[in-house]
Amino acid sequence: MTTSVIPIPPSYNENEKLCVKDTQSYLHFLESENVQTVMTTAGTSQFGLLDTHEILDFNRSVSEFNGTKILGVPQIPTINLKQFILDSVCDNNTFFMGLYPDRFYDNKTVIEYFSRIRDCTKNPIYVHGMFMRAGRGGQWNFTADVLCELFDKNIITGIKEEHSDLSQAYNLVVNLPDELDVIVAGGSMRRHQFLKSAGANSFLSGVGNMLPSIENEYCRKIDCGLDVQSELDIESKLFSVFNKHGWHQSLRIALSLLQLCCFSDRMPWPTRKEFIVNDIENVMKGILYRLDRDKKISIKQFNSIISYLERERE
Repeated sequence: MTTSVIPIPPSYNENEKLCVKDTQSYLHFLESENVQTVMTTAGTSQFGLLDTHEILDFNRSVSEFNGTKILGVPQIPTINLKQFILDSVCDNNTFFMGLYPDRFYDNKTVIEYFSRIRDCTKNPIYVHGMFMRAGRGGQWNFTADVLCELFDKNIITGIKEEHSDLSQAYNLVVNLPDELDVIVAGGSMRRHQFLKSAGANSFLSGVGNMLPSIENEYCRKIDCGLDVQSELDIESKLFSVFNKHGWHQSLRIALSLLQLCCFSDRMPWPTRKEFIVNDIENVMKGILYRLDRDKKISIKQFNSIISYLERERE
């Protein structure tokens, strides 16, 4: 079954303090849109701008989501892993995702790190499969032999796949166990299109962060063997603007325009320039009008969003 996984960005008050209330409101919106899985992750969830206590508070708020939760573990040393997990709140539908904190030297050290996280958790974990710097120069991407060993030992249940080379990503995924949950990142539906025949069954959300119905429909159509060009066209339209201004900046602006969350930012973060906000507003309006025309969004939701955007424009 194909699944879209929604990464959750943190919200802040005007004084830049973490605003858990807005995160909870956003999670309720996602629940109402039949989202099944959410994730906290170093990039979208801005772990680099949060201290460890704030990451715990943020993860705890996300753990209240009524569905599957994948909670990111920040880049912390092995000695701190147990306390971090113990201080977290989780249920049977909660899975932790580890991000290796140092340079790569050998497979054994990497495997031992994720083993230590697993020792503290109820469920097998996810690996944040971002490439890392190699201790002897260059960079290192996760390999199938490392991931297969982790899976065979019941340490991991899935991976957030972020191979730096798309063609090599295919070779990686095709050599992974069929039962491993492979969430492709950095391209959403488009990346999933390329890697699904290799075995990728999930993808990190793009347009679904704002309008989950689009990716829900994509997943339904993929599982039914139907054409998904309409959904891919919407995603391409969105990406053409969001990627131009930087995905994470654009995402936060769009979520605030739609009155969902992320109304303020924490420094260091780029100022919301008027021409960027206008660009994002215009592409979102275009997508909303298309959804309304195709009857893929409720009249109430469409009217409330458009009226808000028009009011802000005046």
